[in-house]
Amino acid sequence: MYIEFIATTIEDAQLIEKAGADRIELVSSLTEGGLTPSHGLIEACVRAVKIPINVMVRPHSQSFTYSERDKEIMKNDIRIIRSLGANGVVMGALNERKELHQRHLEELIAECEGLEITFHRAIDDTPDPVQSAEMLARYPEITTILTSGGHGDLASRMRTIQRMKGVSGNIALLVGSGLNKDNILSISAELNTGYYHFGTAVRKNNSLIEGVELEKAKEIVNLLKRR
Repeated sequence: MYIEFIATTIEDAQLIEKAGADRIELVSSLTEGGLTPSHGLIEACVRAVKIPINVMVRPHSQSFTYSERDKEIMKNDIRIIRSLGANGVVMGALNERKELHQRHLEELIAECEGLEITFHRAIDDTPDPVQSAEMLARYPEITTILTSGGHGDLASRMRTIQRMKGVSGNIALLVGSGLNKDNILSISAELNTGYYHFGTAVRKNNSLIEGVELEKAKEIVNLLKRR
């Protein structure tokens, strides 16, 4: 069982480690879905905790389609993130048709030597997340896909994730979006991916703005780890 929580501050990161989670996804601007955090914050968090930190590489929230200048910014951020000692990066790139942008993705991957790579929830915006997962499986450098199974009702998204499991090869499917203490056991029993990602469920008042609440984070860790 592998549990990842989102951090936006150094205090979040320390509480997540104390709660017993396995990994941190470090972002800024959670209200915009998560953007690249400052280099100062990355460095501080890497020094403050011992558990792995994967850092969001997303220069803006307008879309997951990036210009050539955006791509160069992302490549430079990846180089800096690696130099600061982070465990990995969280990234994704789509073309104008919302399909995987393979050229951009391959250029970004080339900068990621020594880093774990999570392809983020941009995959849920693609026309066919199952086909997209199959394409990502061609890249051995990609270790994780963060997904909610696309869009739509929960039952259909669960079916999509099951199909993604069948084509994603050695990539871990990190299930996220809408997970909380009330639904995680049933979702985990149905999907059995072993990898789960939480955001507002461990924050004060389930807020995108307020910080991580230790007891809420511990409760979810205990629910999953004692199974």
